[in-house]
Amino acid sequence: MPTVCALVVTYNRSIYLRKALSGILNQDKQVSAILIFNNDATDSTESDLITDGYLAKQSYRSGELYQCAYDDVEIYYYRNHENAGGAGGFSKGIELVSNLDYDYVWIMDDDVYPESDCLAEIIKQMDLNDVRVGIPNRTDENFDDEPCISLDMDDYRKFWTGLRKTKVKGPFEEDAIRVVDLPFEGPVIDMNLLRKVGVPDSGYFLLYDDTDYAMRLQEHSGIIFATRAQLHRQLAKKMPPSAVTEPFNWREYYGMRNNIIFDKRYGKNWKVRHLSPILILLQRIRNSIIAGYLRQNFPIIRKAFIDGIFRRMGKRIDPNY
Repeated sequence: MPTVCALVVTYNRSIYLRKALSGILNQDKQVSAILIFNNDATDSTESDLITDGYLAKQSYRSGELYQCAYDDVEIYYYRNHENAGGAGGFSKGIELVSNLDYDYVWIMDDDVYPESDCLAEIIKQMDLNDVRVGIPNRTDENFDDEPCISLDMDDYRKFWTGLRKTKVKGPFEEDAIRVVDLPFEGPVIDMNLLRKVGVPDSGYFLLYDDTDYAMRLQEHSGIIFATRAQLHRQLAKKMPPSAVTEPFNWREYYGMRNNIIFDKRYGKNWKVRHLSPILILLQRIRNSIIAGYLRQNFPIIRKAFIDGIFRRMGKRIDPNY
């Protein structure tokens, strides 16, 4: 039987992490191991893991990989020396898990919850469709998953990556759909492929690291969206569209900067690589004028544009900006 190690990246969400772990351990196809990557949490994550029996009662130093046991499942634990953002957490976590001896890795954030047949169904569809990457369906009463079946990197006028994506909506009749994108919310990846592709680009810090990784994975394998493999997003909540706008913050910076870097990296012609960023800049300025926030937004817009053009990656604005 193929062995699976789940990788969970967590930061200050102890209550959600514990539910995620219970879902992982309650699979019809039992996982062999779980690697918990603590992205330097400042809440009670570590003490809660000790209380629940996932970790032994001892001191844990940053930068070291510890191994414990929870029933028949190996528990690996690593606390980072800093909050490296989602991209940095998944990059380091995948580096660690790729050195372990398992057949598949099941990657996820700390705020998801898989149904008991989720893992088995993903691997089943991977085998049936002869691919080495599979992702779950996150559709439930709180979220509508819309898998991406194509990504247009030819049209410079589609200057936001969201405009480039062609998505399909449920209900899904097929058991599996071939897709070109994935979130780090439940993908299963063949470990040999993971080692070949390497780690996600931590330079994104937040956002786009998963889509970038999907582009790299597809050089070696297709990706299957397993429609019957359900995984819930614990924090998802359907909200009616709101006309309320607020000044930009750090998320807008990383979204704009990383969008520009992604276009420069994967754009198929010079217009996508050079004109699309200018269109993003103009659209951001125009929308800020309309919303009445140009004065507040312009420093973020300017920095995101310049950093994107010169491909200055990493953590360049603090998330508490």
